[in-house]
Amino acid sequence: MAATAPTLAERVAAHIRAEIVAHRLRPGDTLPGEIELARRLGVSRGIVREGRRQLVAAGLIEVSNGRRAVVGKLGAAPLDGFLANAVATRQLAVDEVLELRQAIEIAIAGLAARRRTDADIVELDRHLARMRATVGRSGYLRHDLAFHRALARATHNPLFALLIESMREPLAASMRATHARRRSAREFAQAHATHEAICDAVRGGDAQGAENAMHAHFANVAAAFEH
Repeated sequence: MAATAPTLAERVAAHIRAEIVAHRLRPGDTLPGEIELARRLGVSRGIVREGRRQLVAAGLIEVSNGRRAVVGKLGAAPLDGFLANAVATRQLAVDEVLELRQAIEIAIAGLAARRRTDADIVELDRHLARMRATVGRSGYLRHDLAFHRALARATHNPLFALLIESMREPLAASMRATHARRRSAREFAQAHATHEAICDAVRGGDAQGAENAMHAHFANVAAAFEH
C-alpha cells in the first residue's frame, strides 16, 4: 500500500520540527509568527495553526494565550497524559504501574545515595518530617508522593525526575490503593519505616543500602495487596 502524502499542516509541523532538530530553534526560543510562517511556507494561517497544534500535542512547542509559540523545554506532559489516560481507561492496571515504579525507583534510590547534595538531604528530610507527622492520615499521601519526587531529583539525572513526574497521577492512584488496604496503626508505621530506611541510606551515601531499602518498601506494598 502506498504511503499517504503528508498534509499541508503536517509539512508545516515537519518544517518547524526540522528547525528544532537542527538547533536553529532552541528550547525557550520564540517561533516566527503565523503571518511570517504562512508567507515563508506558502500556506494559509489556518494551516500554520494546525501544524503548530500537532507540535503542541507532541510536547515540542508551547503556546500561551496572547503570546507567540515557543520551543518547549523538556517536560513530562506528553508521558503524563499517556499514563494517566491508560490507567483511567483501565488499559493499565495499578499492579502494572507498581511493577514499573519498582524497577525505576530501586535504581533511583541507588543513584540518589551516590549523588545527593546537602540541599537534596534537606529537602528529603523536610518531606520525611511531614510524613512522620501524618502517618495513618490522608495527608500522608501528598507528602509521600513529594518524597518520591524529591528522591528522583536527587539522582541529578533529569530523565528520572521526568519519569516520576510523568507517573504522578498513576503513582498517586497506586498509593491511594495501597493506603486503603492498610488497617492498623502498626501497618502504617511499618510502611513509613521503609521510607525512613531509604532516607537514612541516601543520607549516608550507601547505594546498596538505599536499593535494599527501596526493595523492602515495595515488598511492604505488595504485602498490603495480599490482604
